[in-house]
Amino acid sequence: MKPRYRVNFPSKINTIQNKIIIKTMLLCLFLSISFAFISEKTGWLEIDWKIIFIPALLVLQIIIIGTALKNRYKKY
Repeated sequence: MKPRYRVNFPSKINTIQNKIIIKTMLLCLFLSISFAFISEKTGWLEIDWKIIFIPALLVLQIIIIGTALKNRYKKY
């Protein structure tokens, strides 16, 4: 028996908007790691490496909230 609906899951993930979000998160993660590494080497700040992912998570939350608000107040 054939399934009625065929879901193409990778096509739902690889949209332009999702690629922009992933690139933004990777850029934020790279910047925070490089800032922590440079400040640790120069002795300017002592960085706790456990909290290095917080800026990327904050950017993700801002993007999700902004997208939700944009979709909520979109005029049809």
